[in-house]
Amino acid sequence: LRSGGAVSDDRRFALGCFRGTDGPDGLEALFGLPAGIRRLAGTTGSFTRALQRHTGQPVAVRRLAEGWRDHRADRWPVPRVTRVWERRVRLQSAEARVEALTEVVGPLTPRLHRAITGLADAPLMEVLARQPLCRRQRFEVSQQGRRITRVSVYRIHLARVRVTEWFDIDLR
Repeated sequence: LRSGGAVSDDRRFALGCFRGTDGPDGLEALFGLPAGIRRLAGTTGSFTRALQRHTGQPVAVRRLAEGWRDHRADRWPVPRVTRVWERRVRLQSAEARVEALTEVVGPLTPRLHRAITGLADAPLMEVLARQPLCRRQRFEVSQQGRRITRVSVYRIHLARVRVTEWFDIDLR
């Protein structure tokens, strides 16, 4: 707690989006991997911060693509929408590279709309931490060959936010 009784951003985020912070579904499939990789894949907080802890180096968030597209939401339940906002980034720290795709569908509050479209190169969790009524609905991790994929779905009011991150196991 900060002076004056205000809750810190990290703590508020933990109380909101990650109430009941169970690890991801599918983490047991990564049992044969090094502990550091399992910890990174199963982190329930900011993936950017977890990557920085994993490599010991700062993380650069490089925006690859960002914008609105038509109302196609593949293989995940979404409310009726007319468009989907997408953001593709690369997180790089030392030799480690992680690709991430964020998709936002559903009615956006003006506050969430401004935050999402004005994100620039900031980590996504910086936005989610400031959203009231944020709840994580799904969190899964899987391995296919040397690639690990994490999928998280959040609900913020009526909007759905799906975050997909993938990286190779030889992450340094």
